[in-house]
Amino acid sequence: MPTGSTDGKEPTGAGASHYADPKSWVCLPGRTGDPCMTNLDATDIRADGSRVAVPTPVPSTQRPVDCFYVYPTIDMSPIAGNHTDFSDTDRMAEVAEAQVGQFRGVCNLYVPLYRQVTIGTYVHAPEVQEQYLSVAEADVADAFRFYLDHDNQGRKVVLIGHSQGAEMVTRILKRFFDQDPAMRSRLLLALPIGGHIEVPRGQVVGGTFAHLPLCTGADEMGCVIGYRSIVAGQDGSKREAVPAGHVSACVNPTAIGGPAHPTARSYFLLTERLRRYLPHADSITTPFVVLRDYYNASCVEGPPGIFSLAMSVVALPGDTRENPIDFDSRLFHGELGLHLVDFQLAQGDLIDAVAHRAALATARGSGPSETEK
Repeated sequence: MPTGSTDGKEPTGAGASHYADPKSWVCLPGRTGDPCMTNLDATDIRADGSRVAVPTPVPSTQRPVDCFYVYPTIDMSPIAGNHTDFSDTDRMAEVAEAQVGQFRGVCNLYVPLYRQVTIGTYVHAPEVQEQYLSVAEADVADAFRFYLDHDNQGRKVVLIGHSQGAEMVTRILKRFFDQDPAMRSRLLLALPIGGHIEVPRGQVVGGTFAHLPLCTGADEMGCVIGYRSIVAGQDGSKREAVPAGHVSACVNPTAIGGPAHPTARSYFLLTERLRRYLPHADSITTPFVVLRDYYNASCVEGPPGIFSLAMSVVALPGDTRENPIDFDSRLFHGELGLHLVDFQLAQGDLIDAVAHRAALATARGSGPSETEK
């Protein structure tokens, strides 16, 4: 597991060679026992109340693109610092299964362990946070460097992260891609979901990234899909402030290059807590449930410059399904909004965005381009 200084003064990573040890990875392609290779069967709950089994996606041992994923904050310690105890990785495995397991049908999944910051780190001043975030970044950068040198073999890359993982992905994009045209040509798509990306108002590039644009077309590659979600009617007022003339990025994954449509597929890992919100849940034996065409999504501006992805239930006549996420809960009307389920609500659209671009990249060959359209 990653080792090294965590006193906030030495942001040196574990070293790229550290990631030669398979135990430093939550998921690697084709490895038996990985959470990304486990049973991902889903029960499709249909509008008329019927249920249809959806089999596990085909394992991604020979996919044309790679997905490098960084998991969100799982260390709930109130004390500022870095997570250093990797004797139990069940929580990392569960989150990876819930957020990216379903991607394995479209890409090869690489998920490194890293010394992420604790939740308690975020109550401190930015300079204190940075002491510990730089340690986390160094680990992720080392893992990514090892992956590029030993595993990538020239395939296009998708970077995926949520929350703290999105912050790490943003840093990797800046470090490896933003200023390097050759690396930008290798980027299929970036999904820093639930992070903080900003652009000048009315623009798709600038701000967080100098050269990497927000996605505006269905066939566009080398671009960024980012958003934070809220319950429709909330205003996202607790979001990070943006500089004058800039806005927080919101790329609606249901409306890239076309009109908005209901979310294609919303996947939920069937935890004991979620079972309490599903009628007749005892009869569901699959690890996941999936709802098709269930939520509407739209980018809305709350306070000036703060854009969020507002989610609501489609609720067509005759639809008997119940929302497994209690949109009336105070949990989702506070500072975080729907941040805890940013990924799950539009997961099918994110998977489809990767699959579509992977098919285009395969059809076009490997000719380099900064932003392919």
